[in-house]
Amino acid sequence: MSKEICVDEVKPTTLLLEKTKTTLTAENLLLLPAKFGCPLWVYDADIIRQQIAKLRQFDVIRFAQKACSNINILKIMREQGVKVDAVSAGEIERALAAGYKPAENKDDIIFTADVIDESALALVVKYKIPVNAGSIDMLKQLGKISTGHRIWLRINPGFGHGHSQKTNTGGENSKHGIWHTDLQQALAVIQQFHLHLVGLHMHIGSGVD
Repeated sequence: MSKEICVDEVKPTTLLLEKTKTTLTAENLLLLPAKFGCPLWVYDADIIRQQIAKLRQFDVIRFAQKACSNINILKIMREQGVKVDAVSAGEIERALAAGYKPAENKDDIIFTADVIDESALALVVKYKIPVNAGSIDMLKQLGKISTGHRIWLRINPGFGHGHSQKTNTGGENSKHGIWHTDLQQALAVIQQFHLHLVGLHMHIGSGVD
């Protein structure tokens, strides 16, 4: 029954439900596609909060919006003290719509990318969002219009490891990060434009054992 309903092409809909035990019954789930259309994603707010609670031992919990940028979910995360990572102007705008206030909490949003377009650049400058720069060109673009901007450096250490080649984000075959031997060049650009270096970042892969 649910498969037949989901054949129809309709706009994706997201629905946030509370109280899993009483709401997400098999009967109710089968009714949802008929009411909201398909594709349909159903999220459980309580489970999201429980998973966040498991991470409380860490000083900072930061969520990569590329995994899910649903505004209602981002609101829950903000309420639980979770900070977010953005890779585009659209993700910055979604975080703002969810109530994140980078002007008041300077690390609420961090922009992490290897390139930056004009729209994203304008937003990080306007809201003073720290930039985790994965290329020297990004440092130059930012430095020319925002002296003193807070930045991180995403470094490619020359090696990577993931559960598959697709999830390997380090080493010579990866596009991500400033190559480790170019670090001095990056520091020179930081000094040239008086950027404020506040952190370092390395991501060698996902699913590392």
